[in-house]
Amino acid sequence: MKMPDLRHAPALPAAHWPLFDVYPQLAALLQPLALCQLPSPVEALPALGEYAWVKRDDGIHPHYGGNKMRKLEFVASELLRKGVRHVYSLGGTGTNFGVAAAILLQELGIELTLFLFRQPPSEHVEHNQQLMRQHGAHLHTFDSLGAAALSWQLHPRRLDPRCYFLAAGASSPVATFAYINAAFELREQIQAGNCPLPAQIILPVGSSATLAGLTLGCALAGLETQVIGVRVAPEKLGFIDICTPAVSRKMMLSAARLLEKHGHPGGSIKVPEPILVSDWFAPGYGCSTAATEAAIRRGMAAGLTLDATYSGKAFGEYLKRLQSGAAPLLFWATLNSQPAQG
Repeated sequence: MKMPDLRHAPALPAAHWPLFDVYPQLAALLQPLALCQLPSPVEALPALGEYAWVKRDDGIHPHYGGNKMRKLEFVASELLRKGVRHVYSLGGTGTNFGVAAAILLQELGIELTLFLFRQPPSEHVEHNQQLMRQHGAHLHTFDSLGAAALSWQLHPRRLDPRCYFLAAGASSPVATFAYINAAFELREQIQAGNCPLPAQIILPVGSSATLAGLTLGCALAGLETQVIGVRVAPEKLGFIDICTPAVSRKMMLSAARLLEKHGHPGGSIKVPEPILVSDWFAPGYGCSTAATEAAIRRGMAAGLTLDATYSGKAFGEYLKRLQSGAAPLLFWATLNSQPAQG
């Protein structure tokens, strides 16, 4: 699989990043790469009822869609500006982010090393492992999240300016802007009559930047929409927050401070409280349940691609809320649906 040379990607029309229409100073500061085919479509899901809608981030890139590639538009630009030659990150053995990063960084000529913690084996995990290796990623596997995180955190090349230590899922304050922009993108689609204003947006949450970006972005865009994150990762590693509202709030605060310095009118930004549902995490990361498998089957019948680690759990919550509500609900499809190949 060959991607075009992205190191000199042409600037796209402003429609690609409607956030910059509102905050033009951010364009020169963040300089995202034009990797994705945006806006991603919004579609009705008539098989699930009149209030069911989906935002199709699953197909935003021709080789590997999903929310990771949207975030990498912003992260990869930072890597190139800093002259990074080697990225170190971490995730589960079947990490979707690892696949997206391996595909992109190989094209950019940047090495990738991943510190992986074991998750329950599956065909999806095995396929992702093959893709990461085929795209040149160096994989180091550990028995636990703690061991993988410690090796990543204490790596001897942390002080090397040519190396970049990227948090799991490409989640960082910079990556948060990818989904702040996505909220403005959704606003344009609502204004154009492509979909109704959703009462709620439901999405899976692991490393938190997608939830943080959409929550803050909807507030900035004036969308009276609740953003509901479905937790799929452990809340804590020891005393360190991993997937909690505090993690999302910290990312939102960092993004808000940057916005205040670069063109936000009217002083300080009031950061909303993130909403995180934990009902679907048990019995652990990457572990499926009968309810998750049932949700995946319903989603597949409606034309969606879902997995047991992330999107299937969020879709289970989405179906539950559809049954009890009488207002439009939007499921944000974050898992790649493209036929990724080596």
